[in-house]
Amino acid sequence: YFSKVHKEDRERVRAAYRNLIEGHTEKVCEEFRVVSNESGHWHMEWVEAQATVETRDCDGRPLSLVGTSLVISERKQMEQELLTARDRAEESNRLKSAFLANMSHELRTPLNAIIGFSELLMDDPAPTEKQEYMRIIRSNGEVLMQQLSDILDLSKIEAGTLGYEYSDVELNAVMEELEGGFRMRQPENSPVRITFHRKYPVRYIRTDRKRLIQVIANLLSNAVKFTSEGSVDFGFEIRGGELYVYVADTGAGIPEEHRGQLFQRFVKAGSFRQGIGIGLAISKSIVETMGGRIGVESRPGKGSTFWFTLPCKPEQ
Repeated sequence: YFSKVHKEDRERVRAAYRNLIEGHTEKVCEEFRVVSNESGHWHMEWVEAQATVETRDCDGRPLSLVGTSLVISERKQMEQELLTARDRAEESNRLKSAFLANMSHELRTPLNAIIGFSELLMDDPAPTEKQEYMRIIRSNGEVLMQQLSDILDLSKIEAGTLGYEYSDVELNAVMEELEGGFRMRQPENSPVRITFHRKYPVRYIRTDRKRLIQVIANLLSNAVKFTSEGSVDFGFEIRGGELYVYVADTGAGIPEEHRGQLFQRFVKAGSFRQGIGIGLAISKSIVETMGGRIGVESRPGKGSTFWFTLPCKPEQ
């Protein structure tokens, strides 16, 4: 009887029956795993066993036991699924609470800058200072707009209403537009070079231009944010039936234990960096909805390469 009980449960079940026989308890009620070898294949079931003493000898010692044995594998699976769902719900609530706290701080930061430098402008500063104040206001306004846009996109994703519009897109034009835009945002004499590496003279694919730009811009923004000097290089290749887009930087890199969390909602790669921690999760949702994959390769201290793929549907 005990030889079929899973080795991790065996001693516990033995002890329960021993306590029954020795009179320490009046009933056994245990759940345990039973292992069997049927037709050369190992099989495991969960069993619920109940037993009590049926007859005793004249000295009161047990002679026989009576009880039931019920297979409860399906019930145990349901219990495990419920526990997993509960754990996920608790983790989701924890992350959302952290997200809301972080979001309020991150939205307040650019708002404070916009209000503060607007007040300075009212004091009629020198022309050079005025230009710098206006640049700071515009920069923080763009940050605030992006954060609000991310929050709106996340709500649409959760509601299943984020729209997609497909058209024929020339990829080099998209990449050059992004390269120019990010270079313009860089301060003068920036130690970080942003470069699009063009591989094809012309390349059209049918995709959603807005969502494609959104994902690449998100990866570029993160790369610039985490790179204090060196380069941010990006480009694309056609690999079989897929478009492969990459963004490589020479920044801080990401420890292996943190990479699995990067694409989860409300998780930030670095708590000291500006942002609300949903950009990569939004990118992952967009890429997967469009039929692709997204990932990262990184070496701490050496940099990271974020990449994603999309089905490649050439212009007809």
